[in-house]
This record gives sequence, C-alpha cells and structure tokens, in this order.
Amino acid sequence: MKDIKVILENLSTQGIVLDDAQISFLKEFITFDSSLKPKSFFSKKNLIDNLYLFGPVGRGKTLLLQAINECYFSHSGKFHFVEFMQLIHNQLSNFSGNRDPLLMVVNNLAKNYKIIFIDEFQIEDIADAMIIGNVIESLSNKGTRIMISSNSHPNDLYLNGLQRAKFLKTIDFINNNFFIYHLLGTEDYRLREITHFDSSHNESNSDESVRAFLRRTFSSEISNANEFYINKRAFSCLGCSEKILWISFDDFFSSPCASKDFFEIVKRFEWVFINNFHICNDDHIDKLRRFISFIDIAYQEKQKLKFFYDPNLIKHLYSGDQLQHLWVRTESRLHQITTKKYLQNLEKN
Repeated sequence: MKDIKVILENLSTQGIVLDDAQISFLKEFITFDSSLKPKSFFSKKNLIDNLYLFGPVGRGKTLLLQAINECYFSHSGKFHFVEFMQLIHNQLSNFSGNRDPLLMVVNNLAKNYKIIFIDEFQIEDIADAMIIGNVIESLSNKGTRIMISSNSHPNDLYLNGLQRAKFLKTIDFINNNFFIYHLLGTEDYRLREITHFDSSHNESNSDESVRAFLRRTFSSEISNANEFYINKRAFSCLGCSEKILWISFDDFFSSPCASKDFFEIVKRFEWVFINNFHICNDDHIDKLRRFISFIDIAYQEKQKLKFFYDPNLIKHLYSGDQLQHLWVRTESRLHQITTKKYLQNLEKN
C-alpha cells in the first residue's frame, strides 16, 4: 500500500509544506488507488482507475500530481495539455496516409505509457474537443490510466464552446470513468511564491535564477524558447508558453516594438515576467519610450506582471531629462505593480 509519508518527505526536502486540503486529497487518492484490484482474465479493466483533480488557480494541483508521479509512477508520461495536443497533432500528421490515423496515435500512446498525466486540462478549440474526447476514451479502454488536473469541473469544460453538444459525450465519460476530486481552499500558492520572491540581490535576478524560479512555480509550462510571434513578427524572449511570457528588458525593448504589439501581448499572455533591467538615460530614449508605452497598456489592461530587479533600481532606472514628464507616472505605476496588493486585486477581478 502506498504511504503518504513518502510524498510528504519528498516534498519537505524541497521546502514544501502542504495545507490540510492538499493532504486530504493525497489521503483520499491513496485510499482510492489502494482499492484498485489487479486486472484479471475476467476483468481486464477496472471500473474507475482514472483521476480528475480540479480546483482554483494556484492551489497546487500540478505540484500534487507531480509529487504522485515522482513517488509512485516513475514510468508514466507527463504532459501539459497544450504539449499533449501538439504531440497528438504531430503524430496525426505522421500517420496521415493511414486509414485511421487517430487509432494509430492511441495505439502508440498506449504502447509507450501505462499512465499519462495531463496538466492544465482546458478545452478551447472545437477540433481539440473532438480529438481529445476520442483519445481519452480509447486510451482508458485500452487500460492506460489517465490523471488530469484542471481549473474546471468536467461539467464546465468547453463551456459555451462552438458545437459543444458534440463534446457532452466526453464529459459523460469523464464523469462516469474518473475519480473526480475538488481541491478546496482559497490560497493561491503560485501567487504567493511570485509576490514573495526576493529580488533585492542581483544574483536572484540572473537568467539562471529566474528560469529556476519559473520552472519551480509553473512546472513544465515555461519553455526555453528564444523568440515568440506577435502580429506575424518574431520578438526575442527568454522563455514562453501558452500563458506565460518571460522577456529581457534590455533585449525586448531595444527592438522596434509598438503599442499594437503590447496590446496583443497582454491579450495573449496571463503573466509577463521581465528581468535584465539596467539604468537608462537619454541615450536609451527609444527603449524607454517603448517601456513606458508597455507599462501604460499593461496597467490599463490589468496585466499580471512580475519584475526581477533590485527594488532600489526603480528610483534610478531613468536618469535622463527628455522623458521626465512621462516617467513620473511610469515610476508610480512600477511601484504599485510590484506590490502584493496589486496582484491580489487582479486575482479577484
């Protein structure tokens, strides 16, 4: 029988302490998992051995599934939902000349993985809705266990989506074939980690430190991409994902970007992280103009931002004269954006 102490001890070595709701989930999962009977000739598939964990943003769903995976299921497949769909689409392309390419994709996945973890499960596209429904049901019927985390109850998946009626069969399948658990609680641990990050030391704002922090906070969501596309143009970045953008102040705002690009960024990304700040004067006036415009738009659109720099740098970030009439407002907004209260208010809206 699995022992919760294994997970708790493993997390404690990483400085992570779980709250009561998270521990309750682990206890119920272990009870659920331990009740599963080995497959036999007469019963090759358990009635329910899949897991669907849902709850508010930042409650540690990714952390919990990752902890379960590391301690008990070392030979599983672990994917962010976007990554999983990309894998499926790529394999569909590879098998495009076959009679039933989706069946071949499922067979390939079932052959490689007995357990598949899918993080941040959220349907946004009608094509993905149809594909993922068939994949989940087929994999489950072939004996591959599916472990899912999501912000939504199954009944709320693809809510108000185009032709959603076609997806209701998948919702029924999840409700009937998954152990569904609502992770309660209100504290957003991801927000807490971000707001409490100490950026008062230069070494904590290096690319290496920021990358480690983002990977720890967002798990596999942040990539090593060095560019992203906005308005059909490539811009430099230090990492990105579907919802996260990490850029260098020095590099990004040195490029010819404009307000239309900034509006698209805040529309697309949930979080924007910025480091590599440096003191500027009127020799950097174009860079400062772009940064001021970005801050105005981000503030207006209530964008979630995190800056990695010595807080004292704000007072000296711009030492020129030509933009002082604009910089006064920007400096005030920078102070406000860096407060915990600012981000907490965005979470409530």
